[in-house]
Amino acid sequence: MVFRDDNVVIIEIGSLTTRAVVGLAESMTPPQVRVATKIGIKRKGNSPTPQPQRPEYLFDEELEEAIKANDPELEVIRPVVQGVIKDWDAIEIFW
Repeated sequence: MVFRDDNVVIIEIGSLTTRAVVGLAESMTPPQVRVATKIGIKRKGNSPTPQPQRPEYLFDEELEEAIKANDPELEVIRPVVQGVIKDWDAIEIFW
């Protein structure tokens, strides 16, 4: 198996910004992707089933559209606070 530099994706999840770069770049190379580290959670409150449903997670463009629509079921969170992951379910949206 041959190692190729373009088979590597480096993702840095920060408290405010998540950055990603393809390949093993120099430390001063700017990231190719930069997004805000915030997740929207839509909880379905009026469910006819007695079991709680898994919330719907929104990210990036979908989240911005829901914020602009002023969705009452939407809660926006920051899953990373001061470098510590506070909500593992929400952070999985990045993978």
